[in-house]
Amino acid sequence: MNKGIENLTDYFAQGCKENREFHIGLEVEHFILNRKTHKTMVFDGKHGVGALMEQLSAGYSERHMEDGAVISLESDDILITLEPGCQLEISTAPFDSVEKVMQVYHSARTEVEGVLDTWGYDLVTEGYLPYGKAEGIPLIGKERYRCMDRYFGQTGKYGKNMMRATAACHVSVDYFDEEDFVNKYRLAWLLNPLFALLTENVSSFEDETFHGHLLRDTIWQGVDPKRTEVCPDIFAEDFGFESYARWLMDVPVIVVNDGDTYRYEPEKTVGQCFEVYGGDEALVKHYLSMAFPDIRLKQFIEIRSGDSMPENYVEAYCALIKGIFGNEETVVKMLSLLPQDISAIRNTKTSLKTDGHKGLAYGQDVRLMLYWLLNEASANLEGEAREALELWYPLIENETNMQGVTGK
Repeated sequence: MNKGIENLTDYFAQGCKENREFHIGLEVEHFILNRKTHKTMVFDGKHGVGALMEQLSAGYSERHMEDGAVISLESDDILITLEPGCQLEISTAPFDSVEKVMQVYHSARTEVEGVLDTWGYDLVTEGYLPYGKAEGIPLIGKERYRCMDRYFGQTGKYGKNMMRATAACHVSVDYFDEEDFVNKYRLAWLLNPLFALLTENVSSFEDETFHGHLLRDTIWQGVDPKRTEVCPDIFAEDFGFESYARWLMDVPVIVVNDGDTYRYEPEKTVGQCFEVYGGDEALVKHYLSMAFPDIRLKQFIEIRSGDSMPENYVEAYCALIKGIFGNEETVVKMLSLLPQDISAIRNTKTSLKTDGHKGLAYGQDVRLMLYWLLNEASANLEGEAREALELWYPLIENETNMQGVTGK
């Protein structure tokens, strides 16, 4: 076996939670917009994102710097990072309950909002920038992002839009062994179009009202197909950690941090970079981060389907994911009822992009499929987590997204 493939396969295997204790983790990206002008907060200046990170840093045990500026903050429970267009990402550690995830997220968000409020800025959660155009947003001064921007200018239509003007809600789930990974990974891909429709939260695209569906998916698929497609062997009988590692070997890496130097490597794949730069843990994490499939493997499964959304919907989404993926029997049962076919995933996406809530998912009325997801999740939840699912029903019944319900 190729050394890089072996390295990655072992890395994925180390992510197995053999005690079978299930956890979920959360990442929410936010736009920071001026309350009066609706302009995006930039990095520099007295009331810039750099100053915000500095002010927040006293409450965090670790500050990560680049070019003399704070670019991320970390504590035991929270990681705050900056996305290319100054979107602020709040990530939680993995926890065994939705309530704990939301408690930690709410605490961090409240602290950020406390600073922003005094400066006249708001944290805004939508899937795409609600005011202005991507072209007008400067990148933060991070070499990795400059290299990516340069590269994506040659690979697809939507690189600028993706980096500067999208915001997502990602939920990560544990796997217990390789078989459990395979089941959850396949199911996550099959449910991905449904999650994307349910959580879509876009009011505007490039300063014009948006009336379509699954905009973020269209943008990400238009960035670079070499790093966004589903692993071609996903439904093969021998699919597993090694299959994902083999797929990753052919992904162009774009940029590598070689010690203190960022090297632009537009021609080298992950496999070639393993040979040149090696595969220590930091590099492995970097290689994995340079692939952008809707469902990504690290030492957990990252479900990247959701638009950024208001906090109550974040809770409802976490509850939905936990209710489905936190029960092995539910995963196996749901997987057995869906076609094991990549073309079926693509056809479902196409239908939902065209027809929204009137579309078909795997040949079925998408509304009935969404009710099915909620029913399966609800059976495995109790208390506040089960109650949180109720938010989704008006969206399905009224065939709308959360923009139509919240009136944002």
